[in-house]
Order: sequence, then structure tokens, then C-alpha cells
Amino acid sequence: MSESQAATGISGASRLMRGGITMLGVSIWIFAWWGIVAAFEVSPDFLPTPWQVAKNLIWLTSNSIGGGTLWVHAGWSLLRFLSGFLLATALGIPLGLLMGHVRLARNLLNPLFELFRNIPPIAWAPFALLWFGASFGSQTFVIFTAAFPPMLINAYQGIRLMDKGLMNAARMLGAGPVTILFRVGLPASIPLVVAGLRIGLANGWLALVGAEIIAGPGALTGLGFLILVGQENLRATLTIGAMAVIGVIGASLDYVVRRLEYLAARCK
Repeated sequence: MSESQAATGISGASRLMRGGITMLGVSIWIFAWWGIVAAFEVSPDFLPTPWQVAKNLIWLTSNSIGGGTLWVHAGWSLLRFLSGFLLATALGIPLGLLMGHVRLARNLLNPLFELFRNIPPIAWAPFALLWFGASFGSQTFVIFTAAFPPMLINAYQGIRLMDKGLMNAARMLGAGPVTILFRVGLPASIPLVVAGLRIGLANGWLALVGAEIIAGPGALTGLGFLILVGQENLRATLTIGAMAVIGVIGASLDYVVRRLEYLAARCK
């Protein structure tokens, strides 16, 4: 067996072990939850068993509440999140690179950005309702306000911390400012930019429920809507089930970005 094959085998065994430990941890928490409900005879209206939650989710995959089944609600939540997240990516990363590279842009934009990033995302909900109405746009805007700051900050730091010799070499070869920024600065900043994407993803996903409940009254779709219905009707199975789906989707999105972060670190 070659050294590369041995290393691949060890890496695979390590991933398998980590996956097994994760599943063991999840199983322990589920059994602990089940045990607490059984030992104290807790009413399902306050804390249902894991099986009751799972059974309700299975029922919801083929039965509608509000605007559709579980798949419809999860799809709308993902669409709202991705709209805000992609908008934050499209604006945050270029602005961060620009502020890190051009002093005038930094001096002009930094005071405004410092004010913006210290306002909690949910505080923008009333203004989102005024500007966009109770619509898809208001929910997207609230998610954008949560995801945007870390993306800009990390892109800015990536440019500021990169080797200035790379930029000087590019200038000596006749590269213009735009070429230097996107052909030299961006590749050198990728690890920090991807880390900013991961933080922005977490922030945006955390803001999703608040955006759907506060910035989208009247909407009959979304996982936030299911949580609200469960609360109003004392259906803890529905509320906890929607929370579990939010957690699973969030963890899956984070895994995708972590893989991108790993690939970016290898390419550095």
C-alpha cells in the first residue's frame, strides 16, 4: 500500500469516527429528552416526545397547513434566505475589497457601515414593512441586514492582511486597479472571504424566523409561519418540529460552506 493510499484510509476512518461520535451525541440527547418527558409525565401540549414530533412532521409532508405541506414551507424559507444571503454576498464582498484597497472608499463608507452593523437585524423589520410592505422583499431585507456585515468585514480584512508585495508586483507588470483588486486581492483573500460567508450564512439563517414572523405578517408559508401557528394553537409538536427542520437545514448549509472553506484553505 502506498503512502497516499494509507493517508486516504486514515482520513476516511477519521471522518467515519467523527460521524459516529456525532450520531451518538444526537442519540443521547434524544433519549434524554424522551426520558424527561416520560419520567415527569409532561403534557404533549408543553413538551411532546421525539416520536410525537417526528410523527407530526411525517403527517405534515403530505398534509397542508396554511399555504402548503412541509416541503412548501421549507422551500419558501430557503428561497427567502437565499435571496437575502446572495444579495449580501453580491454587495458585501466587493464593498469590503474596495474599502480594504482604496483609502478614500474606506474613509467615506466606514462611518456609515459602523452605524449599520451595530443595529440588530430585527430592528430593521418596521422599516422593511414601511419600505416594502408585508412582502417577500421585507423578509429578504431583514435577512440581508444580518448576513451583510460579516461578509464585508472579512473581505476588508482579507485585503488588509494580504502580502502587499503581490499588489506591488502586479502594478509593476502594468495591472490596473480593478485587475489588482479582483485578480490579485480576491484570490489572496479567499480563506477569510469564505469564513465571512460562513458567519453571514449563520447570521442570516438565525434572522429567518424573525423575518418571516415580524416582517411578513399575513404570509401563509415558511417555517417561521409554522412556529407561529404552533404557538397560537398550543401545538408544541408543530413548533418543535419546525424548529428541528430549521436546525437540520441550517446545519446542512453550514456543512456546505465548511467544505468550501476547507477547499479554499487548500488552494491558498
